[in-house]
Order: sequence, then structure tokens, then C-alpha cells
Amino acid sequence: MPVYSQSKLACLMFAFELQRRSEAADWGIASIAAHPGISRTDLQHSAPGRWSPIGVARSVLWFLFQPAAQGVLPTLFAATSSQAEPGGYYGPDRLSETRGYPVLAKTPAQTLDRVAAERLWQVSEALTGTRFS
Repeated sequence: MPVYSQSKLACLMFAFELQRRSEAADWGIASIAAHPGISRTDLQHSAPGRWSPIGVARSVLWFLFQPAAQGVLPTLFAATSSQAEPGGYYGPDRLSETRGYPVLAKTPAQTLDRVAAERLWQVSEALTGTRFS
């Protein structure tokens, strides 16, 4: 789970850096991030394992996990709504952003580190062999 969390943090940092670069270079790209909250999918059973604490919680406390169709709403909102703001980050509105309908989500403090975001961008370009001017 720590590696999964770090990858999610990197995705969010990349999305914010993409928005900054789009605005600076006038690319006309809107980068909008989203997270699903906690949904009833097989991720909790497959990744950490069925008998991990989160896997057991997913099995025993299934009713606390929203249906997968509900979890996709923040992503659909970000991708299709004219109300979604470029550079925005959307997630569910209830129970500490674990379930509900799309609203602006809380942004982790680490994602605001522009030096780290610049480094992430550079490493991403190097690893993919792609450069954006």
C-alpha cells in the first residue's frame, strides 16, 4: 500500500505540473485529476491480498465500500463536466472522501512541491523518451 499511495501521489503531482505547463506554453490542455474514494472492486483483494487488513475489511465491511459505479463518478465529472476546473482535483464528498458524489478534493501538501513536480516531469520524459517543448 505505501508504493500504491506513492504512485497515486505521483499521478496527482504530474497532473498539476501538466496544467502549469499547459498554461505557461498555451497548449490549450486542461489537466483535471480525480480519485474514486473506496469502491467495491477486487483491488483490495488482489493487491495487498484477501487476508491483509484492507482485504479483510473489504470482505467483512463490504457495506462501507461504495459500488464501483459510484466510484467512477469523480472521473466522469472531471472528464465531461463543464464545471470541472483545469488544474482541479475531484473526489467523493462524504466520509473523508471515501464515498459520495464529486466535489473538489483535498490536495495533499506534497503535491504542491514544485521542485519535486519538475523532477518528476524530467524523470518521466527521460523514462519515456518523450520531450514536450
